[in-house]
Amino acid sequence: MLVGIGLKCYYSIQHLQAAAYLTRQASRIESCLSNEFNLELVALKAYVSSALFSSVAFLEALANEMYADAMQADGGHLSQLDQNSRKMIASLGETESVQKSAILTKFDLILTAAGKPTISRDCDPYQAVATVIRLRNEIVHYKAPFFDTGTENMVRTGNFNDSKLAKQIKGKFELRKNAQVLSGDSFLGHGLAEWSLQSSVKLADTIFSILNVDPYFDHVRENLGTKHITNDTAIDKPSDIN
Repeated sequence: MLVGIGLKCYYSIQHLQAAAYLTRQASRIESCLSNEFNLELVALKAYVSSALFSSVAFLEALANEMYADAMQADGGHLSQLDQNSRKMIASLGETESVQKSAILTKFDLILTAAGKPTISRDCDPYQAVATVIRLRNEIVHYKAPFFDTGTENMVRTGNFNDSKLAKQIKGKFELRKNAQVLSGDSFLGHGLAEWSLQSSVKLADTIFSILNVDPYFDHVRENLGTKHITNDTAIDKPSDIN
């Protein structure tokens, strides 16, 4: 008789912990940043943008994992849902249109298939995450004018400062320490990384709460600190995202 073994991977948890790690590294560098003209700024921006990307990757992976779990006979991590709900989610997940849908749409469809209310689109965390995703897309699919800055009528159209996106993130987090007045990317700092991570976790927690399902990532919450500290642990207690 042949005996086999199979292990299921939930890579959303890796993306989530990576986002937290990158955010802590951004905190470490920004706390020591003395000016805008050194190589440390390059490292800071690398950590911040990577944290932003990983936060969005966490949500995308999580949605896909939930559809995959619904297709399992035992429901996987969605076993707390009734069988009919899982069948509806699984049926949707098998369609090409859903597979190609936007991240937030995938979550809306999961909730609808389970007979649950969807998250309000008019407030956070939905609005926050929609902005996080848009900012991630703008940077990944960068267009030349995006980081332009200057006086009125002296910069190209399509730059960040003149966009709705700039208004949407205003006041959501602190700008980069020591950012220059005429900086087109002053939002690329620890504040953005932290806000992206926390907004993504809050959205995921809201979805699982509506479904009455334990979050997939509960067991790694202690690894989700967002600020670097100087003692041996080097990880904050993540009380702000519990």
